[in-house]
Amino acid sequence: MKKSIQLKPYARFLKNGEIVPGSLSLLREKPTTGIWKEIQAVEYFNKSSQNYLNIVKATYPNAQLSEYIAVKLESFLSSLGAKASNTVLNSITCSDDVNASEFASVVNIGQTPPALNTFLGPFMGGGLAGYPHTGLLGLQAFQSHATTDTPNNGPLLIINMPHIGITQQADLVAANDNVGRMLRKGKSSATLDNTCGAVATAIADAITLAGVAPVATNAPFINNYQRYQLARITYTSYAYYNAHTYSQNMIQATELIRAAGYTLLHDTLLPTNFASQTNLYLFSGTFINVDDEWSSCINVNSLAVLNGGAWTDLTSQFTSTL
Repeated sequence: MKKSIQLKPYARFLKNGEIVPGSLSLLREKPTTGIWKEIQAVEYFNKSSQNYLNIVKATYPNAQLSEYIAVKLESFLSSLGAKASNTVLNSITCSDDVNASEFASVVNIGQTPPALNTFLGPFMGGGLAGYPHTGLLGLQAFQSHATTDTPNNGPLLIINMPHIGITQQADLVAANDNVGRMLRKGKSSATLDNTCGAVATAIADAITLAGVAPVATNAPFINNYQRYQLARITYTSYAYYNAHTYSQNMIQATELIRAAGYTLLHDTLLPTNFASQTNLYLFSGTFINVDDEWSSCINVNSLAVLNGGAWTDLTSQFTSTL
């Protein structure tokens, strides 16, 4: 009796997210050369336009479609021996519902790229504004979930990204007031939106504090630990916030929080407490939410791997593949 062969439909994509004409094929497995996706996810791979991408790139010139970044990250890590099927992902991103996963067969509001679903998990290691609020205990729990049927009890992947909205609503774009806002599902306008709302609150708290450090036992930080932590990061920038626009403030504060979270992970928590860990990858960037039914983007900042307490920077190697 002949053994049956299971074939799946794949299509190849260009860097801009468009399908390579004539590439649709029935194959046993996904090709390793080029960007290939199962056909079921095709309509969700690129829901953007050059005009919208130009609006995003006006703020983040190196930003690219998040699905494209995720596919390339999976491929790059695989080339280093970190197969997605054995890699546990720790998603240190904001709790906002627009950062939920996007699924090819479900119409919802999440904008996290489907390609990340190929990794195990994710472990939910973040909190408001994508800061690593779960701290050392969260990282220890995440590490304990590493696969044990592969060499070196790993690998592990941490994706640490705050998020920021960029709408293409014409009046906001014309007024340079479109960054830090997005059109959410079920809403008729992006004008009153704050994305990330926690970042907008941290800016407002910094202005109110006027250079005085926040105190956890004082209002509005009582029983509001994550708000307190974010205010600790932003409070010294109050003069900047008083002198700049909403969108400028959102860009500055988002980057401030991204850098603070990255420094905590890269310089302190990970090398100090996981000195014996091998193949722990840390990806840092900014997740860019867009208007509902459009494709999100990612601005890549860095990628590194921790082995035996020492970091090896992989940023240039990874970005050269983009």
